[in-house]
Amino acid sequence: MIKLKISLSAMLLALATTLSAQVGPDEVIPRPVRYSVTNGMVPSSMVEDAVVISDDAEFVREIFPLDDFARREAYGIEITPGGITIKAVSDEGIYRARTTLEYMKGMGESLKCCTIFDYPRFRHRGVMFDISRNFRDKDFILKQIDVLASLKMNSLHLHLADDAGWRVEIGSYPELCSRAAYRFGKTWEEWSAGGCHYANRSDAGASGGFLTKEDVRQIVKYAASRHINVIPEIELPGHSAEVLDAYPSLACVDEVGGEPVFSSDVCIGNEATFAFYDAVLGEIIDMFPSEYIHIGGDEASKGSWEKCPRCKERMLKEGLSGVDELQSYMIRRIGKFLSSKGRILLGWDEIMQGGLAAGAAVMSWRGTQNGEEAIRASHDVIMSPNTYCYLDYYQDAPMYCPRAIGGYIPLDKVYSYDPAEGISDISHLLGIQGNLWCEFISSAEQFEYMLYPRAFAIAEIGWSPQEVRSYPDFRRRALSLSKRISKRGYNTFNLEEEFGERPQSKEVVSHMARGCAVKYNIPYSKKYPSTGTDALTDGKQGGWSYSNNAWQGFSSDMDVVVDLGEKKPIHYVGAWFFSCITNWVAFPEKMEISVSDDGSDFRSVYTLRREIDDDNLKGSNYALYGVPISENARYVRVRAVRADKPRHEFLFTDEIVVN
Repeated sequence: MIKLKISLSAMLLALATTLSAQVGPDEVIPRPVRYSVTNGMVPSSMVEDAVVISDDAEFVREIFPLDDFARREAYGIEITPGGITIKAVSDEGIYRARTTLEYMKGMGESLKCCTIFDYPRFRHRGVMFDISRNFRDKDFILKQIDVLASLKMNSLHLHLADDAGWRVEIGSYPELCSRAAYRFGKTWEEWSAGGCHYANRSDAGASGGFLTKEDVRQIVKYAASRHINVIPEIELPGHSAEVLDAYPSLACVDEVGGEPVFSSDVCIGNEATFAFYDAVLGEIIDMFPSEYIHIGGDEASKGSWEKCPRCKERMLKEGLSGVDELQSYMIRRIGKFLSSKGRILLGWDEIMQGGLAAGAAVMSWRGTQNGEEAIRASHDVIMSPNTYCYLDYYQDAPMYCPRAIGGYIPLDKVYSYDPAEGISDISHLLGIQGNLWCEFISSAEQFEYMLYPRAFAIAEIGWSPQEVRSYPDFRRRALSLSKRISKRGYNTFNLEEEFGERPQSKEVVSHMARGCAVKYNIPYSKKYPSTGTDALTDGKQGGWSYSNNAWQGFSSDMDVVVDLGEKKPIHYVGAWFFSCITNWVAFPEKMEISVSDDGSDFRSVYTLRREIDDDNLKGSNYALYGVPISENARYVRVRAVRADKPRHEFLFTDEIVVN
C-alpha cells in the first residue's frame, strides 16, 4: 500500500527539511477538537500520498455517539515517519481531513508527526454575501469559496434580491434582469443619493448585473465539490422596490382601488403576487439544490397594506387581525409552496411576527432572544446576531477604516460569541452565520477587507468546541492565515496594525460629578438606556459604537440636571457626542449649559453650537462639546438640542464631565 511505500528520496527530503518550518495541528483554523504531537516530521509533499481507511473499527466506535452531521464530517489523521493515514466514514469526512492536511502543507515545508481527531460542533457554518446592494460576479464568488472551504465552512448564503437590485436570472419574468438588475449610480451610495432610480440595461449610464443560470450552475457545482451548500435568498414581502419597478401591478393600490401605491412591500391582497413568487421560487429551486430557501421576511414597512383595499379584503376574508398576521399569512403560504417542492423555508426573525409558519427555520439577527424563542417552540435556528456577526460593521477605529455602515465589531468580539450560551436544548440550534451587507462596500477589495479575518472567527466558532477556544491563540493563527491568503491575492484587514477600542472607553474618568445624581427632564430612550439613571455620571465613556453600553441614547432633545450635592466652584462642563448619519444618529445642533443654587432657578452660562455639517461627516464620528467656565453652583443643567432634519432621530452621549 502507499502507506508503506516510502522512497529513499522522500526520506532524504525529510532529513533535508529538518531546519525548515515545521507545521503542526496547532496552526490550523478552525482548531481541531483533539490532537497530540509526537517526535518526528514528514515532508509536506507526502500529503498527496495519504492513505484513506474507511472501516477503522476504533474510529467508528469513537464517532458513534456523535450526531449524524458530525459523524459525516468527522475524521482522524495520523502522521508518522512511515506515512500519513486518514480515517473517515464519508466523502465529506475525507475532504475535511484533506483540507486540514492541505492547510498544514501550505504553512510550511514539513509536517510534525501527530494524531488528530476532529468533527464539527454545529451543522451550519457559513457567511452571507449581499450581492444586491453592490453586485459581485461569479468569479469573485468562486474566489471566496476557496477560502471558505479551507475554513471548513459548509454554507454560503447569497442575498440575491433587494431594493438595490435583482441579481439572478428568472426566465418567466425577464424584466427582473433587463430592468430591476440595473440602476443609475455605480454604487449603492450613488444610486441612493440620486433618488433610487432604476434603469433599462441599454440605458446610457446604467450599471449593475446579475448571475445567469449558467453562472449559478457553476457556483453551485464548484461549492458542492468543496462540500459547501449555497442557500439563495429572494427577499419578500418587503425590500422589494426593484420588483415593483419592473412589475408595478404587484404594488398595493390606493384606497379607491385605482393608482398603485409604491413602497418596498408587495401587495399581499393580490393573487398575482403569489403567482409571481411561485414562478420565481420554482426557478430558484431548479437552480439551487439547497434544502433551505431563504425568503427574507425582514423590515417590511407594512404601511401600504393598512390602506390597500385588496389587502384589507384579504385580512377580512382570512380573519387576520392586522398587518403582522397578514405578513404571516404570506410567509405561511410561501412555506407551504416550498414544502410541496421538498424544501424548507428559512427567514430572518421578523417571520415570527404574527405567528411562525409550521416547519420554518429562523435566522436570528436582532440579537439572540428571537432565536431562543423559536428554539423553545421547536423550530430550527441559525444564530446571526448583529452585535457579533455583522461583518459590515467597523472592525477597528473608524478613522482608520474604509467607510462602513456603523457599529464596531472587532475580531475579538466576533470570537467571543458562543451561539449555545443560555440555550438548554441545542438540538434545534443549527449553527452560526456571519453576514456581510454591502450598502457601503462598493469594491471587491473592500469586501474582502471586511470579510477577513473575521470570517476565520465565524468558522472556528462553528466548528471547534467552546472549551478549546482561546482568543490569544486564535489571533496568532489568524495573523498567520491572513498573511498567507494575502500572498494569494486577497485583500485582508491588517490585524498586526489593529488600533483597537476607543481609548476613552478603557479608563474610568474621575471628575467632580462622578457618582452624582442625575435628574432627567426628558427621559432617555428605552431602546438605548445604557445603565440607566447613573449612566451619565458613572465615569465610563463610550467606545467606537453606540451599542457600547456606556453610550446613552435620546430620541428627543437631551435635558439633564446633575446634582453636585453642595455648592462648588465649577471650571469646566463637557460631554462627548456620537454621530452616524446612516444610522439616524446625529450631533446636537447646540448644547446649552446653565447652573443653579437651588435646582429651580437656572442661569445660562454658555451655549456651544455645532460647527460641522452632515455633508462632511462619513461613517462614525465623535465630538467633544466642552467649555471652561467660572461659576459657583450646586446644580448643572445640560441641554442638547436636536436639529429638525432627516436622519437626526437620536442623540448619544456618554458622560457629563464637571470639574
